[in-house]
Amino acid sequence: MISIEKWRFSWTLVATVASVLTLVSVVHLFLFPLVPSFDYFTARQQIQNSCVPIKESAEGVTNRVWENSPPQLNLDHRFPADLHNAVVYRNAPWKAEIGRWLSGCDSVAKEVDLVEMIGGKSCKSDCSGQGVCNHELGQCRCFHGFRGKGCSERIHFQCNFPKTPELPYGRWVVSICPTHCDTTRAMCFCGEGTKYPNRPVAEACGFQVNLPSQPGAPKSTDWAKADLDNIFTTNGSKPGWCNVDPEEAYALKVQFKEECDCKYDGLLGQFCEVPVSSTCVNQCSGHGHCRGGFCQCDNGWYGVDCSIPSVMSSMSEWPQWLRPAHIDIPINANITGNLVNLNAVVKKKRPLVYVYDLPPEFNSLLLEGRHYKLECVNRIYNEKNETLWTDMLYGSQMAFYESILASPHRTLNGEEADFFFVPVLDSCIITRADDAPHLSAQLLQMLLNSGNIVSRSHANVFGHLEEHRGLRSSLTLEFYKKAYEHIIEHYPYWNRTSGRDHIWFFSWDEGACYAPKEIWNSMMLVHWGNTNSKHNHSTTAYWADNWDRISSSRRGNHSCFDPEKDLVLPAWKAPDAFVLRSKLWASPREKRKTLFYFNGNLGSAYPNGRPESSYSMGVRQKLAEEYGSSPNKEGKLGKQHAEDVIVTSLRSENYHEDLSSSVFCGVLPGDGWSGRMEDSILQGCIPVVIQDGIFLPYENVLNYESFVVRISEDEIPNLINILRGLNETEIQFRLANVQKVWQRFLYRDSILLEAKRQNAKFGRMNDWAVEFLKLREDDVFTTLIQILHYKLHNDPWRRELVHQKKDFGIPQECL
Repeated sequence: MISIEKWRFSWTLVATVASVLTLVSVVHLFLFPLVPSFDYFTARQQIQNSCVPIKESAEGVTNRVWENSPPQLNLDHRFPADLHNAVVYRNAPWKAEIGRWLSGCDSVAKEVDLVEMIGGKSCKSDCSGQGVCNHELGQCRCFHGFRGKGCSERIHFQCNFPKTPELPYGRWVVSICPTHCDTTRAMCFCGEGTKYPNRPVAEACGFQVNLPSQPGAPKSTDWAKADLDNIFTTNGSKPGWCNVDPEEAYALKVQFKEECDCKYDGLLGQFCEVPVSSTCVNQCSGHGHCRGGFCQCDNGWYGVDCSIPSVMSSMSEWPQWLRPAHIDIPINANITGNLVNLNAVVKKKRPLVYVYDLPPEFNSLLLEGRHYKLECVNRIYNEKNETLWTDMLYGSQMAFYESILASPHRTLNGEEADFFFVPVLDSCIITRADDAPHLSAQLLQMLLNSGNIVSRSHANVFGHLEEHRGLRSSLTLEFYKKAYEHIIEHYPYWNRTSGRDHIWFFSWDEGACYAPKEIWNSMMLVHWGNTNSKHNHSTTAYWADNWDRISSSRRGNHSCFDPEKDLVLPAWKAPDAFVLRSKLWASPREKRKTLFYFNGNLGSAYPNGRPESSYSMGVRQKLAEEYGSSPNKEGKLGKQHAEDVIVTSLRSENYHEDLSSSVFCGVLPGDGWSGRMEDSILQGCIPVVIQDGIFLPYENVLNYESFVVRISEDEIPNLINILRGLNETEIQFRLANVQKVWQRFLYRDSILLEAKRQNAKFGRMNDWAVEFLKLREDDVFTTLIQILHYKLHNDPWRRELVHQKKDFGIPQECL
């Protein structure tokens, strides 16, 4: 082997190896990497991983949390628990055994030498320019509208369902189109013969809109009648949508159809006349172009975010998680057909996470084909390509995905990995279930029955269609199952632990309730920690997400959440520079005049309330019945309403300030989880959790008694008495701990990745970036890495596997 160590090399030495001269010329080794001017990697959390197991026990996990017994190293003396049985580690109160392990072992963890494989396999026809080559597997990842080993086959995705005499454009679907259908993505445009052929004609824009039948009612759309006059007419005073000149419209010189707007990603302005950046995972890491959500990678790069270098990449451009490194080049390399793989030795700390580069059906294609630009992403871009953060609660999935792809704990070496992340974007699957016919289970069922489907292999992505019955939950289950089948077929890692070291993220309302039975051994990241100990059925009031009707032959009989292996993560909250500058989380006790606060939908008894009795499992309704502070439809207040208790459905214009002026804030379910826990914590308010048998973020690892009040649903009538019964010492103690943990409820790492990109490309520092750079405590991603490292050394099933590893960065006496 020829070793080129840590950026030092001899071109003379390399040149003497004639058999790899061509290879070395494309590797482009440079002496030193360029150092970015934006100090992101200093600001990013430096995770100090722990490594010493303190408990060996045949009993396994006790009390349904990740704790074991008795200690190999006695840390009880060094790290005693407080009166609430918590041990503080990095400013957060953890459950005692976990906190002791992290506190006592983190300082001795060291980096290990890890061999990373830099892929060199080629793809058929270089994917014909219509896809990205995965150089690890030698497989193409084809763009929307293309398929096949070399991405040379076209797929036609129709915008409309089959027509009927009553519905000449088929039944409603988001992509329904009376004009020109772009069949590569099933998107509707004006088409040739109009002044603006590439202007979108999204949904209701192309159809007749009827005025409300009564005052206050919404307009209705007649999906059987196209409104072609308002689309194609060239009338001077009121031109059709496809012929409206933006300058004349903005100058109010002409009228146009108001129901037309700009919904597709990559376009901005009332008339979609401003091209802007689309949203891609990590914005293609600077090594590709974002084409509507799918990263078209530069030559030599691959992966969902173009972050993985191949042997054809420039080493000076390698990502931070692969630097610094030394390269070993096989001296007997055979470079006919495929360039040889290279081994890069990099120093890393455990835990190491391998991220599967799944086919784009599970991620990139779902992003590329979005009909609403705000679907399943946490940001879009304005006319200056500045970041516009969204309030999409499910944006946590994108934030987590981006962080793990750019993390120093990421590895390309599956043999050395401690965990495996399987990136399926369920928030995209669910929000896009009605986007277009090819995503509709009902149409696919019809096509399968008729034998008229474009490709049975393509239909198989959606699995047992006869069982979906219109359920988005059922459709989503099939995506996860197909991802499982893919990694079983193409990778060797699942079987070594029956998937126990694999991680899946279910971001939707009821989390992993509809996870296929095949993957239940794995760790589930969710927002809904329903153990089903009380609420043992689907809790959503939205029928399409109900999982009760999914056959046990597909779902199995598992709970929605298992605290012994799963974790609830915080939901996404958009960065708010004003809130951070105001330091609402630090509002002192004397300024918190409201005893208890809850603002949200309270059910059918209130104006605009949800009509379903099952909404919120009835919890919000019970709370309002007792303590409602604004009149219901009958003009009545709650039976126990009080001046310092606010329970209202009236939308507050100062929601964050209201929370920050309250001592206790209600955390109640909605259609499954809600973001009320995050709202409370981020405004420094003590959360009052009322949802039986349902875990909240980090509840099985952090010590909730230190900063939360939890009462049972049956205790709602006694809620205020319970809160008034807490002494001032207890209140001050909990408020202080809320202020210690609040940053663990922010996706700071992902936000700083975006700040770094904005700074590198445009040289700007937005106000939200300035505020987030000031934060120094551990965030969501750092917390997860700490938890994974604890699991790595303390889960009973992992110990035998872990101790087979040659080096895990700890002294021998710690093993």
